[in-house]
Amino acid sequence: PFICCFLGSSGINAEYGDGNVKIWNTKKFDSRNIVISSRQTYSRPGQPIKGLVFYDKGDRVAVVTREGSLHEVGVKELKVCAAQTLDIESGDVVVDMNTLGTGEQQNLVVSTSNGHIVCVDMRSGSFVFKLTNKPQHGPVSAMCTDRHEHWICLGTRYGWLTCWDLRFHLPILSWQHDKTAPVLCVSPSLGCGSNVNVGVQGYNEVGTWNMESGCKERSLCYGPTELSESEQSIAGVYSILSLSPDLTVTGGADNCVRLWNARHETTSSVLSGPRELLGRQVYRKSVIQDVEVIHAEEDVELSHSEIKGPVQPSPAHHHTITDFAFVKSTQPCLVSVDMGGMMKIWK
Repeated sequence: PFICCFLGSSGINAEYGDGNVKIWNTKKFDSRNIVISSRQTYSRPGQPIKGLVFYDKGDRVAVVTREGSLHEVGVKELKVCAAQTLDIESGDVVVDMNTLGTGEQQNLVVSTSNGHIVCVDMRSGSFVFKLTNKPQHGPVSAMCTDRHEHWICLGTRYGWLTCWDLRFHLPILSWQHDKTAPVLCVSPSLGCGSNVNVGVQGYNEVGTWNMESGCKERSLCYGPTELSESEQSIAGVYSILSLSPDLTVTGGADNCVRLWNARHETTSSVLSGPRELLGRQVYRKSVIQDVEVIHAEEDVELSHSEIKGPVQPSPAHHHTITDFAFVKSTQPCLVSVDMGGMMKIWK
């Protein structure tokens, strides 16, 4: 199932491809319990959910299905407060969803595979605007919005990225990823208003791109640079979380949670993953064709050393990691989810 987590004012949601939405109370993350049960479950059987967000000060959750059905659900009672169908074409499907604005002027923005960006007023349910990406750039596969809500960035299955100005509703720049591979995820680079982090299918790399110039400025990569055709079909970074201009958390098909430090690359590490990778990689920085490259390599000396002591069950994910959320609670923690339905909390 497809799983994603979103952070709200008092809880965290996880959405499942089978139509279930679970809500957790983040205050319980401070407890020492190994297993934390969800507080509530909202079900839409047979309707794969493609996105959900908190709004109305965290009292409601907006849920959108693959076919474009939008449901507004009260968090306390988990009952549908309002429902409508988005204005999307027949055969078109929802890719992602986010919110714009705060307080009484809060809008919902949805991207579809046919390249449409639909914005809906959460109060009145009316449509605010509709934008259309160039069809020749391919089906939309990923979307992110600027934290200051100045722009939206779309990624497509043909490797194209387009930045849209939300103030004038115009495309600012379109460029193609140097790998020309399907875009798996796009994420704003915290502290760098014009930069976006991008992961594409078939490559174990996160590229930081400047949306004003369309040029790559940084590359975070791991594993072998040359992959077989079968390896390329499953490789890729599916989730990126920027913690600061220099700190980035990534997760993908290798089931690892990685923390990258662009300023002090030697302190980068695998936070969670197979035992043979923990503490057994070195990180080197270089500049290749004006791009800063940080590459994780196997430490030859440590790779041949034996792991001493009893073998403990691995706390790592066993499936592709699909999303992250940073919870600012009494004890800040990182939440990760994977395609197998597992959500893990890292303190």
